[in-house]
Amino acid sequence: MTKVLLFSNLYPSSKTPTRGVFNRHVFGAIAEHCDVRVVSPLPWWSQREDPDRWFFGLKENFTGLHASFPTYWSVPGLHTWHARGMYLSLKHELIKLHSSFPFEAILASWAYPDAAAAAHFARFFRVPLVTNVLGSDINALTTYPRLTPQIRATLEASARIISVSGALKTKIVEMGIAPPKIVVQHNGVDRHEFCIREKEDARVCLDLDPEPQRIVYVGNFVEEKGVDVLVKAFSLLLSHKKNLRLSLVGSGNLQPRLREIVEEMGLTGKVEFHGRRSHEEIPLWMSAADLFCLPSLREGCPNVVLEALSSGVPVVASRVGGVPEILNETQGELTVAGNPQALSASLCRALEREWNPELLRDSVSGCSWTDVGSHYYRILSYAIEEFRGTNSTGFSI
Repeated sequence: MTKVLLFSNLYPSSKTPTRGVFNRHVFGAIAEHCDVRVVSPLPWWSQREDPDRWFFGLKENFTGLHASFPTYWSVPGLHTWHARGMYLSLKHELIKLHSSFPFEAILASWAYPDAAAAAHFARFFRVPLVTNVLGSDINALTTYPRLTPQIRATLEASARIISVSGALKTKIVEMGIAPPKIVVQHNGVDRHEFCIREKEDARVCLDLDPEPQRIVYVGNFVEEKGVDVLVKAFSLLLSHKKNLRLSLVGSGNLQPRLREIVEEMGLTGKVEFHGRRSHEEIPLWMSAADLFCLPSLREGCPNVVLEALSSGVPVVASRVGGVPEILNETQGELTVAGNPQALSASLCRALEREWNPELLRDSVSGCSWTDVGSHYYRILSYAIEEFRGTNSTGFSI
């Protein structure tokens, strides 16, 4: 069986079970076809409250896959050195891993510093690198002039680049990367977890008021997600609809400011902060919603849109990144990013429409993680054969 090293800082552990859930699904789907090991490097300063992990890291199979979480040394704020620091810090550990698990390819998920460090490892171990780009690692990090050359060099060194959306592929091509090297693969959804449930039952399980119409947001509370725009839009919406609640599920550095906005606008009791919840609980939040909203300023291919639709819930989302590739007017509303008035109008229209949950669910019937895993396997197999100078597999991508 093909041996593959899966490399990304975005991966859940028993200590951070909600981190990198996307990669948990992708890596698990790849593991159906390959023998895999996961290495999820973390900066030492993120582990300063757990000194043992500074030196020994963590090894576990919390997700069902063998995973290690080694720390790497770098200087906070000096981002241009992070990839080199990651490579030098982890080199000895990966040599040990390779001696017992001679991986034939590396899949790195996140362009910098992860894939940039993985490019060094790929050269050292003489294996191909496949880089998976997710959104902000291209859209945001390439706005830093000192990082862009490293990211471009990493993409050029990759045997293949997997982009989660066509919009992200366009961005990569604009960086000067040859289009044939880039493969678009949208995300998947677990249709067993995210299914149609009775809304009233979901609200009872979550101890929510069963009466009001409810808009739900699930994600990080950070600037690029536009949660502050959603709160302002919700305030405007209340002038048309009184019996309405906004559930914010997540956490992040924007949370103190969000609470201030809620208080300043007199929305206390109407906007509810539910904190970060386990991945296993998120299907209930989708089912409890009359409408799911993703007001992002930037995106790749957001899983939450597919998860809401698979749950039979309509979606209002910003027309950014790969969102228009997975959401259309039969599934919800696309709106202008960063505009509370436009978002409020879209929310109002969506709340007033009659939606068929079965049709919404059927609209994402072809987006299974099984299919995603098969495509990743084909890409990895092709990269390995191409690297070896043969193409005996007959795989096409």
